Amino acid sequence: MTATTLARTTEQITIPSQTAHDARVASAQHEATIVLRTAGGHDTPLPSSLQDIIFRALQIIGEGGSVSIGQIPEELTSTAAADLLGVSRPTLLRWSREGKINSFKVGTHTRFHLSDVMKLHNQRESERRKAFEELRALDAEDDFKFFNN
Repeated sequence: MTATTLARTTEQITIPSQTAHDARVASAQHEATIVLRTAGGHDTPLPSSLQDIIFRALQIIGEGGSVSIGQIPEELTSTAAADLLGVSRPTLLRWSREGKINSFKVGTHTRFHLSDVMKLHNQRESERRKAFEELRALDAEDDFKFFNN
């Protein structure tokens, strides 16, 4: 039996401001198609799922953000799920016990489906945005004197 080791690589790419500007322009190109051109001049369009990822990354970079691209397994440990949600592992496990997120056991270990974690992540982001908008509305009405001296 032969053992195979898969190397994990992490590469950080720093993007100059001109490239960020180019990304902003490129992400605005609606109905654009990304193709791979071989040395012989043959064009092969990328699958739409990959194009979506690239265009989204360009949009984020163009807006001054940062992008991290990686592969996430469908089944997550409690540590990995907590990291994705930006909470502590004990908080995630409490949420699991309370039924806020579905989990399952593998032996004695608690695991989470990626789809459940992402659903909760999106729900929490939506709640955060809503709360922020409500706070802005209060400030706009000048009822909230905290920001006004």
